[in-house]
Amino acid sequence: MTQHREDDAATPEPDDGPDPAGTPEQLMDDTVTGLLALVDEQPIASSVSVPLRSLAGRWREPFARVAVLGEVSVGKSTLINALLKEPLLPTAVPALSSVPVELWYGPEIRGTVTLYDAGRGEIVERDLAGKEEIKVYLTEAGERTVTDRHGRGAQVLSATIQIPAEVLAGGLRLVDTPGVGGANPAHRRLTLAALSDADAVLFVVRSGEPLSASEQDFLLQAAQRVDSVAVVQTHSDLVHEAGSKLDDDVARLRTPSTWAVVTDDEEDADRIARLMSGVEGLSVSARLALGAQGAAPGPQREEDLALSGLSELEEWLRTRVVQRVEEIHRRDMVRLTESTARAVRRRLEELHEVLRGDEKAQLAIDERERRIAEWERTDGDSWRKHINGALTSLAEDLPTQAAARVEILRADYQDRFDEMDRAERKGALKTLPLQPQTALDEMVTTVRERLREAVRVIAERDDKDVIAAHLRRLGDSATVSVRIPEPKKISDSAMEQMANAFVMAKAAFFRSQAQRRDKDDAGQSQPTEADSRSTALAVFTSLTVGTVKELFARRAARREDLTTLFDRVVKAVTGEVLTVARKEAEQGCASVTTVIEDLLVEQREEVDRDRHDLRLVLELSPAERAERLAATTLSLRELDALAGRLAVVRERWDL
Repeated sequence: MTQHREDDAATPEPDDGPDPAGTPEQLMDDTVTGLLALVDEQPIASSVSVPLRSLAGRWREPFARVAVLGEVSVGKSTLINALLKEPLLPTAVPALSSVPVELWYGPEIRGTVTLYDAGRGEIVERDLAGKEEIKVYLTEAGERTVTDRHGRGAQVLSATIQIPAEVLAGGLRLVDTPGVGGANPAHRRLTLAALSDADAVLFVVRSGEPLSASEQDFLLQAAQRVDSVAVVQTHSDLVHEAGSKLDDDVARLRTPSTWAVVTDDEEDADRIARLMSGVEGLSVSARLALGAQGAAPGPQREEDLALSGLSELEEWLRTRVVQRVEEIHRRDMVRLTESTARAVRRRLEELHEVLRGDEKAQLAIDERERRIAEWERTDGDSWRKHINGALTSLAEDLPTQAAARVEILRADYQDRFDEMDRAERKGALKTLPLQPQTALDEMVTTVRERLREAVRVIAERDDKDVIAAHLRRLGDSATVSVRIPEPKKISDSAMEQMANAFVMAKAAFFRSQAQRRDKDDAGQSQPTEADSRSTALAVFTSLTVGTVKELFARRAARREDLTTLFDRVVKAVTGEVLTVARKEAEQGCASVTTVIEDLLVEQREEVDRDRHDLRLVLELSPAERAERLAATTLSLRELDALAGRLAVVRERWDL
């Protein structure tokens, strides 16, 4: 059978006729009830039906659920704590990253966890009294206590927390989710489940870094699922021009060319870009906000709160989510109903084709079944060897690449320090600090190329075309690539170390100069006063220079300074740069693995549906087949009637 995209089939136009009676709300309920009844009759994937079932049970609630999504360790919990004005969720200690936590308003801090009790062998709920018990059940440090209480193998599955936070008082509910990146595909699926139950999304990203492949993928899924999406960077105060870089990223999301590598359909790329036009970018410093919230009242506190950008995020949540919760629920209900109806229609049309006894349909099913069986027999998990091989080779080659970069730097800089004139040394002081970034760009590019080569080899080995067509399309897209260096940055700590190396060398220079002046003026040196002046001058230099680059530009071109700076640069290249590149390799391999696993799951589910259809053909008598064919035709007509009701609901709700 032919595999379809969700938007391949348009919702049919309803037949002309009188509008059905009832309020829009009643019509919506009747439409969803009828559609879910059809879903129950067909083997439809749960990912299609679960979101509609979830929203159907709560779409009239006056609450707005906002899922806080983002990659592992990106600062989601810190951002939520800043919104709550309370350091409630664990950040300083390792949290149980696989546990989704939903927070809503209550008169006091208390919670409930759902967990598997190994001692009783069943899933239970436990009430949590206060912050300390919450910490026990939501951090790795509390795992021993949980084991003592609930037996070895006990596992916390989810948690809800009530807290008297002003931001939640109007009906807002925040959901802290597992990270979408990393090596654990289960975290990705848990986050998808949270997304299916959300009314809006805060997508948290690292400040100053371009959006990664998995981030773009999840943003697309979020924008297709919910009406209100914001991309939030949480450490904007630590990165130069973080806001403008985020604006550039959001602008790229709204450009069709960004999505042209994901889909071969130009119209589809345009559709995605239009969908992304509603995504907003917000720059926040959660760290600055939390610090100000705990500070004494005064001008500095107010200034830090204003600089944190938290008020802009709170305004977005209030105006774009809480105040529009009824409209959001209506839009999501209509959107989910339409997409579910399309999936049911495709399924019924495929079943109708098989029940007619179409010989081509049966041959197609047999061929797909044979290809997958052959893939499993001859290749199995051999594709994993290519991914693991890529990771192994990168683990060996990246240190070699770092060492080679150091040797180039040694030849270009250190070996030439003695022969450089003053102008050349000044030039070296400007260009040396740029070398760690250059090395990082080269290493990440190596990671990206090595992973793409592994994907290409896997696709070529799949001559049965089980997943090759998908991988050929994805191989050159963001879906299976790691972060590309545009412009990935060395951490502020590493850059500050290099800056401090200059400041210390410079302080010594200032001290010697001051001592010579004092000796000339008074006939003797006055080291105490000179030390004070030189130290003050060094501090003044470090405080008044706006960026690390500006610090480097003001250095005196002395050999001692160059040597100190060179040592720091080498340490950065062989230390943090190499660590970051290795992490990129690990995350990239995990991303490719997840993509292939999900593709194989989709293929197997489709074959299972085809087998179900074949059994019908083989087991039914001609009369029974004709009866089932008539029932399928009737179901398609029911879908047409549901589409008519939905069109009326759209019109009455002015959507």
